[in-house]
Amino acid sequence: MNGIFNILKPTGMTSHDVVYEIRKKFNIQKVGHTGTLDPNVVGVLPIAVGKATKLTQMLIDKDKSYRCMMTFGKQTSTSDTYGEVMNISDKIHSVSDFDKACKSFVGEIIQVPSMYSAIKVGGRRLYKIARKGEKIENIPKRKIVINSINIIEFTGKTAIFDVSCSKGTYIRTLVEDIAKKLDDIAYMNYLIRTKSGSFDIEDSVTLSDIDEKDLISMDDIYIDGIKNIILDEKQLYRFINGLDLNPQYIKNFEYSNKNIYKIYDEKNKLVSIANIQDNKIKNIAMLNN
Repeated sequence: MNGIFNILKPTGMTSHDVVYEIRKKFNIQKVGHTGTLDPNVVGVLPIAVGKATKLTQMLIDKDKSYRCMMTFGKQTSTSDTYGEVMNISDKIHSVSDFDKACKSFVGEIIQVPSMYSAIKVGGRRLYKIARKGEKIENIPKRKIVINSINIIEFTGKTAIFDVSCSKGTYIRTLVEDIAKKLDDIAYMNYLIRTKSGSFDIEDSVTLSDIDEKDLISMDDIYIDGIKNIILDEKQLYRFINGLDLNPQYIKNFEYSNKNIYKIYDEKNKLVSIANIQDNKIKNIAMLNN
């Protein structure tokens, strides 16, 4: 059993909880997620099983899309609906001012993750530290990219918007930063991850409904920039046995700008996921054994 499940993660579950449920349901040990999704966030969580776990790093390093609702006029301890109200304001904003504030964040920016995010500092999840009443000073800043912010609904006190962004972006922090731009405070009502790389929420499956037929095969997994290589019998023998195989000797070879390749035999059977190192084709995940 090798491939990816496009899971619709419910609220209240950690990414590791989902991994555990998949292990238990299908009685398989090699299971991994492709990027942590906060416990209180719903949405797309691709889960790799079997040999597909070797591809998780490739799948993690992809853009994400979210739908978010935010409310102005309140600041909470957790930056969402689960925390205590710390401050209030009574400002009303125009859609044009909100749109202008949103657009100022599009592009490459520096962000400081929330104390209630799932990133690790000193080997501990920030949200677990925060729930114990502890605080971490000088949370490491990170460089992120906001591709786009599109307003879906705006009332002056609330806003619903879609955001496309790089991995590692924290939307609750973005919500508070947008509010600061408007000299106000705000919190995140809800957040749904609608897309992770090529995995879309419209194609996702709940844990209660998931079945083996929902497994996306290794051959069908889409990785941006990937190229196919077909090896003849002699080339395949060299590759499988770890001998040097240079790309210039491959018929119809095309370089991948992401340095990722699917290796096929002459019968069009997927053999491996590979890359090129020192002008040699090297295996990442061998699939024929």
